[in-house]
Amino acid sequence: ISTGRLRFLQMGLPNYHATQTKAAIGKLAAGLVAPGQTVMIDTGTTALEVARHLPQDMGITVATTSLCVAQDLYNSSIRVLLLGGFLRNEFPSVYGPMTEKHLSDIRVDTLFIGCDGADSRTGFYSNDLHISSLEQAMIGIANQVVVVTESAKFGRRAFARYAAVQDVHIVVTDHLLSKADMEAMKEQKVEVLTITDKKTG
Repeated sequence: ISTGRLRFLQMGLPNYHATQTKAAIGKLAAGLVAPGQTVMIDTGTTALEVARHLPQDMGITVATTSLCVAQDLYNSSIRVLLLGGFLRNEFPSVYGPMTEKHLSDIRVDTLFIGCDGADSRTGFYSNDLHISSLEQAMIGIANQVVVVTESAKFGRRAFARYAAVQDVHIVVTDHLLSKADMEAMKEQKVEVLTITDKKTG
């Protein structure tokens, strides 16, 4: 096996290039991690940017279902726990009952999770029912839940809700989030950070 990027991971994200917005959201979110913490990083491209911006010298452990996250952190100073399960066709990650069973045996300080749709009053959504179930299991093992998403996802409901607004502690997004959406989440005790904030760690 070559030490380069695995061919099927390249096929899974053939045209992915991080936008400045996604990268900035990832950097801001990564700044929330404290030394020695264990974090869970979900699948998705914005969550991947969190992994790419984690500090290398803080004794962090990352648990993930994303093969892309595992690949990006391979050979770094960050310890990586890659969970097992069925391999998805739509994105290089794993899912299923085995994955959820593995999750039940661990706890993490912080979960970084993306979404396919968001509603500032009803919650956060996934396009895949199986992934929605997995994301609910992730929330159940996390002391703090951080949603990382571009503001364009707000006002868009996907197929399955995986979290109510009250299930989330922090939302990290961009400065185009509407004032109404921001206020609606703050009313439900959710902290909202935008990439124009200075809280970057």
